[in-house]
Amino acid sequence: MELLKVEGLNLWYRDKKVLHDVSFSVKSGEVLCIVGESGSGKSSIFHAVMGLLPPYARVEGRIIFKGKNLLELSEKEMRGIRGKDIGMVFQEPSLYLDPLFTVGVQIMEAYTEHFGKKGAYERTIKAMVKAGIPEPEEKFRMYPHQLSGGLKQRVCIAVAVVCEPPLILADEPTTALDVSLQKRILHLFRKFREEGKGIVIITHDFGVVAEVGDRVIVLKDGRIVEEGDVFSIFDNPRHEYTKRLLRAL
Repeated sequence: MELLKVEGLNLWYRDKKVLHDVSFSVKSGEVLCIVGESGSGKSSIFHAVMGLLPPYARVEGRIIFKGKNLLELSEKEMRGIRGKDIGMVFQEPSLYLDPLFTVGVQIMEAYTEHFGKKGAYERTIKAMVKAGIPEPEEKFRMYPHQLSGGLKQRVCIAVAVVCEPPLILADEPTTALDVSLQKRILHLFRKFREEGKGIVIITHDFGVVAEVGDRVIVLKDGRIVEEGDVFSIFDNPRHEYTKRLLRAL
């Protein structure tokens, strides 16, 4: 089943156009990877989907989720979708997590915002287990600065999945993690795919694509220059930019 469909997405930050007619879709049980170098517009796609663009941004096109164009929804309607229907893992957990609150409270808040307090603690512990956080009852009471980088990233994943959304967006989820931690994080996304969730991962690393991706979009200067399944992209890349990225791998 098609979960998300982006059609003809164009985006300007004031007078600068950063996305040019971007179109793609993602299905349930599928991992779509959006690949490109820094500044290519990858994160701007997620911000447009989540309704997190700055006030000076101008956007055109359609972002269809559950039959609705997200670009036409009010902020109140979008708050009802964020977290509950679309979870997002942000790029830098140390910036995303609030240092003044325990990580358990921050995960639980994502749940209570949509479903109230009843059963929230139990659902939070379940999400922490699903995200691969050891000894979740103990970690629940800890603050972000008491956790390693890998555990903080897993906390962010727990925040994204605590409401069991059908779609997860992950922005560079393995950046700044060592190789062993990267593999563990990517293993979590493979498990979410097996549960039937649709997943979109932003990355600049084709190693991540090889590990977890089903389909790939290659983005350069805000334009899709190539797309296809993982095997065809790796075995027969057509665009010179894709070839350069693969040589870097």
